[in-house]
Amino acid sequence: MAEINSPGSLLVGEGVFMKGSMQVPGTASIDGKLEGELSADTVIVQANGSMDGRTTANHVRVAGALTNTTVANKSLVVESSGLIGGSITYQELEIKKGGQLQGSINKVGQQAQGNAYAAPARPQQPAPAPVEAPAPQQAQAQAAPESAQNGNPQANNQQRQNPQNGYGKPGKS
Repeated sequence: MAEINSPGSLLVGEGVFMKGSMQVPGTASIDGKLEGELSADTVIVQANGSMDGRTTANHVRVAGALTNTTVANKSLVVESSGLIGGSITYQELEIKKGGQLQGSINKVGQQAQGNAYAAPARPQQPAPAPVEAPAPQQAQAQAAPESAQNGNPQANNQQRQNPQNGYGKPGKS
């Protein structure tokens, strides 16, 4: 508590609502509600507190709610009652059991790499569906000429019921 009351610190008490842009050289402790932009060395969002806007600090500890954009240049700690949502950037991350992160999460200095790895994965996922879809059609097209050549209508039934093609024997589910 000595840090919170020291010169250059900010305390937003319970029941207090503040809106605007704040630059705090020390610790900003939020037990009320804050909207806007906050820059500080340390930001502490207490269990009853909430911050909505852009938060930039070396150290961030959240027991309440922190939404929109969060940049923790050194450490980010999410307590068991904490919720952080939006765009989150951190250097070191600690999440206590029950703590929640929602949104985009990036490590400081690795944003470009994270996006580079994510981009190729998206186009590759839809590609297998068209490749797999024609394969059964080709197998059916090949099966039809064989049965036509044999002239045996039961050959068609045996091919459809063949356990190798995944359908199993008749009467079994």
